[in-house]
Amino acid sequence: MKKKFDFSAEMSEAEAIKATPKNEYLEEEKQLLDINAKELASLNDNVYKLRTEVENLSNSIRECKPIISEEIQKLAVEFGATLLYNFLSQIESKCKEAERRMKKADSTIPIPDTAFYILIIIVVALSSFFVCMIVANAEILHSGLIWKAVIGCILMVVLGIGITVIIQKFSDRGK
Repeated sequence: MKKKFDFSAEMSEAEAIKATPKNEYLEEEKQLLDINAKELASLNDNVYKLRTEVENLSNSIRECKPIISEEIQKLAVEFGATLLYNFLSQIESKCKEAERRMKKADSTIPIPDTAFYILIIIVVALSSFFVCMIVANAEILHSGLIWKAVIGCILMVVLGIGITVIIQKFSDRGK
């Protein structure tokens, strides 16, 4: 730590100036110097005190550790347990709802009505194409008949899908 500044040399110099009778105005200056010296000494003391207090505070801050009371710890544990219980109950309710839906589905796959009707039309068209191929193979020399059967089946599929989509749109308008 720094030592206090000694103003005794300045004070003795101010007294030496007073001893010379030539300078009358120096007496007034000496009084001002005395006041300034006292104020500087007081300021030096204040700075020294403040410095030691700041050092003491900084040392005590380094040693300071936060302490949580037992009541606050207990409340925090209870709050955490409540949150975990609520979260667990939400998870359990979602799991039960999912299990209920799975049991309700009972090994079925839900598909839209439009897709079901389109699948039926495709199955009918493919089976008619199969029948046409059997008929065409009966007269193997007539390849024009095979192409007519293919074109007929394709037209039937396109027409069936178009009718299904149109009927579905009209039935959706009514809802």
